[in-house]
Amino acid sequence: MISNNDNLVFEQVTDPEIIRFTHLANASSWQPEFMSREDYAIRERILGSTDISTKHKDVEMQKRFAEASEHLGIKYYVLRDLNLPASSKTSQIVSSCETLNRVGWSITPHSQGEAVPVLTACIGGVFTIPEHRGKKYAAEMITRLNQFFDGLSSTAGNSGFLKNIVIFLYSEVGEYYSKFGYVSRPVPLHSVKNLDAVLDSYCGGLQVGPNDRDIGFDGCRELEEFEKRSSLKSLKEQHARNPDSFKFALEPSNDNFKLFHERSLYQKKFLDPGSTARFGYALANGSHIVWHLNYWPHERSLYILKLQINEDTENAEDQEKDLKKLLAQAVHEAKEHNVKSLQFWDTELGQQEWAKPFLGFLQQAEEPSNLYQENPSRSAIRIANVAPEKILWVNNAKFCWF
Repeated sequence: MISNNDNLVFEQVTDPEIIRFTHLANASSWQPEFMSREDYAIRERILGSTDISTKHKDVEMQKRFAEASEHLGIKYYVLRDLNLPASSKTSQIVSSCETLNRVGWSITPHSQGEAVPVLTACIGGVFTIPEHRGKKYAAEMITRLNQFFDGLSSTAGNSGFLKNIVIFLYSEVGEYYSKFGYVSRPVPLHSVKNLDAVLDSYCGGLQVGPNDRDIGFDGCRELEEFEKRSSLKSLKEQHARNPDSFKFALEPSNDNFKLFHERSLYQKKFLDPGSTARFGYALANGSHIVWHLNYWPHERSLYILKLQINEDTENAEDQEKDLKKLLAQAVHEAKEHNVKSLQFWDTELGQQEWAKPFLGFLQQAEEPSNLYQENPSRSAIRIANVAPEKILWVNNAKFCWF
């Protein structure tokens, strides 16, 4: 779709050469120091071909959303300035961004307590080419992007899946996006560095049950269904407490985790090629943890993407025992890869009843500055025609990030 306004053109692009151009351009800001620009562009191409990024091609999604599946997956956009010389198909590009469009769930004041699927778009990769900065191109691009999705929502005949499109992002520039209608929903970050204390004093060492198991790259459909039931339960609990609000959660999917796994494996080739990677751990009762090994030369961290405790059949004491077993596996994995810190968002591990004893332990074992840190990825959300104070974002955690 192309929108014209004077000399500026906003365009959704699918041309691999143009997409590669945008990645080579923004590599100057985001490529890790151990990658060349070409390495970075290859990584972005790989991430753009993962299962979550190509959901529009998924047969199951095409059946589920017959008239709207084309809007799923990763999408690329550019802003062109037609006043620049048209010497090539990229010469007029001044700014670019991407969205990862996924399935979410919403319960609205009018859905009678039913969770209905909704299109979500997570904005990432907002970048203006350095020689074109200072001309408000990025602001124009975000404005046009909002208009693009608002147009989808308001188009007559579009399915309910497109009626209330949820757009969100994780800002690295503070409140910049508030001027475009995005309201912040910041989530504190915990960075645990005293791993020995967690493993020995809190977890009581590494414990392995006869039916416990590692989680592979592709995850497990049974565990995915477990997460879906838990997420729906959380949504409905929020609806019971806030019937007049718009409740939203990203639909759980193993493919969300695989995006992180691909990123980790690609960077691992440069920094830790000889080691064996694990992606998580599951107990026999379904409680499980999924993690992401964040490879950086000077500060490797193990991020908890999902920590799911079986809350249906166990008491609080047993739930904490499950937590200890899973955390011990995460710390063990961290130590295997010379990782210095375990990181997690407070929404994933901190706000739950079964997490409170662990947070209490950390307040004694950790430096205070390592807990409840300001998250460098500042969450913000926008839903056209829904007042910001009416939006409740449920289960916003690291696995939603893009």
